[in-house]
Amino acid sequence: MNSVGGFPNLYSQCNSLGASNYFCGESDDCQNFSLSAGYSALFVLWWIYSVSVAYNTEDLKRLKATGSCPRCDLSAATLDELQLFRSNLSGANLSGANLSRTNLIAADLSRADLSGAILSGANLSGADLSSANLSTAELLETELTLVDFSGAKLERASLEKANLLKAKLPNADLSWVSFRGANLTLADFYKSDLWQADLWGATLWGATFWNADLRTAKLRGSNLDGANFEGAKLSIDLAEGTILCDTILPDGHIIRSGC
Repeated sequence: MNSVGGFPNLYSQCNSLGASNYFCGESDDCQNFSLSAGYSALFVLWWIYSVSVAYNTEDLKRLKATGSCPRCDLSAATLDELQLFRSNLSGANLSGANLSRTNLIAADLSRADLSGAILSGANLSGADLSSANLSTAELLETELTLVDFSGAKLERASLEKANLLKAKLPNADLSWVSFRGANLTLADFYKSDLWQADLWGATLWGATFWNADLRTAKLRGSNLDGANFEGAKLSIDLAEGTILCDTILPDGHIIRSGC
């Protein structure tokens, strides 16, 4: 037997585990037990192989042939540096996929599962990521200008040094997200949850945080020129370690100390 279920040489690998000799004796019972153990080991190896190749191969072929694949299973697929301009990947499973340096300009990724995906260095300018799941995703130095993250989940995602110029993040779950050194100029955080979010050294010029929750967010070292925190929940003094000029506080008061 050379292949089982599309996984070559599984039987030989099973034998290499010593399953056929582990309890070896000359009796029929021993031989039957040995055979049973061998098939058990064979099943374990097949299961490991199935998990390691999580994506649907036909879906991957479809994406590469057409440039789109809505509601497809592309989990853990290697898609780095592909040209997916205006691609339709709405509702697709891209969890754990490698999309680093991929061109996803104006792509439709609404409701897609990108949890644990790698998007570092990718270009998603103008992409639709509304209601998408990007928890624990890696977006280091990613181009995210004008991206729509409305209602998206980005819990514990890393967006360090990413460019989110005019990005829309209303009602987004941004808890524990790292925005260190990111450009968030004119970004919209309306009613977003920034619990324990790290905005150290980020540029937030003209960003709006109307009714957002920043009670435990880290803002030290950030540029808050022209930012609007009206109605936001804050538990820190914005004047500590931040740059303030025409910054609107939760109560509507305007600070011009750093102008």
